[in-house]
Amino acid sequence: MAWSPRGKGNGEGTRAGTPRLGWHRLLRIALVALAVVGMPIACATEQPYVWVQQVPPAALPQAGLIQPRDTIFVQVRDQPSMTGEFVVREDGAYLQPTVGNVVVAGRSPNEAAAELQRRLDNVVVKPQVSVVISRPAPVRVKVVGEVKTPGTYELARDFSVTAALAAAGWLTDFASRDRIFVVRSHDTPPRIRFRASELVAPEPSSAQFRLSDGDVVVVE
Repeated sequence: MAWSPRGKGNGEGTRAGTPRLGWHRLLRIALVALAVVGMPIACATEQPYVWVQQVPPAALPQAGLIQPRDTIFVQVRDQPSMTGEFVVREDGAYLQPTVGNVVVAGRSPNEAAAELQRRLDNVVVKPQVSVVISRPAPVRVKVVGEVKTPGTYELARDFSVTAALAAAGWLTDFASRDRIFVVRSHDTPPRIRFRASELVAPEPSSAQFRLSDGDVVVVE
């Protein structure tokens, strides 16, 4: 049966009234499969997933906690030599003058201040310590698939899936709006699924989800 064109130059047509995929859609599907840890198309589509509502809160990065590569400001009252900005290393610690290494990653600023105050008890009389995150570390994520400008993006403050999709120009007209995934190579199952409607509405699980460094956002 012969093909009949549907629009000029768009690479699409119909066969007995059924639309076929344009070359650009097929290319995007192939790129998505290659981007997800280099796995073939069959493996990418068959991978297990969970809906974001099924992910335990404890398994998600928590907002407000100090992370590696964050810059923190530490103030020790009346101790200018111990006060200043410090970068948290990849191992989760920073070098505090007089005290040495202090592990702060995964703790709230108040918890970090309490730990440092405990460490200073033998050095300073009645130490008073405050800690704030002065510059959060950017999160680098890849956005692929049916978005307008696929690529790698750095998120400086908003680490939500919505922010990543906005950086990539949002969804194309061809996107499946209930097949948005976050792929994490270190988690099981490795894919977390979202609906676009929940990302732009006050749906608690979607709104509270935070991307981690190295995540891949896939729109099918």
